Amino acid sequence: MFENAYFINGNAYAGKSTIVKLLAEKYNGIFCGENYHMDYFPEADRNEFPCMTWMKDLKDPHEFIRLSPEEYLAWIDGVTKE
Repeated sequence: MFENAYFINGNAYAGKSTIVKLLAEKYNGIFCGENYHMDYFPEADRNEFPCMTWMKDLKDPHEFIRLSPEEYLAWIDGVTKE
């Protein structure tokens, strides 16, 4: 199903987006950057994909920054599964 697809994950501010963008440019790939799913799947249902759509309702970036380590890990795990 995901032939020639690569998933890069890791901690926040580790340079993942930068590396993916450079690889996409070099190999004529698709850059699925931060929150790309909001552009590609705007109709994603909040009930079916609560982690993927969570950022749609953020009032400001501080809500994301203020996540506890446990909340952040739960969100990362949830997005990975979705």
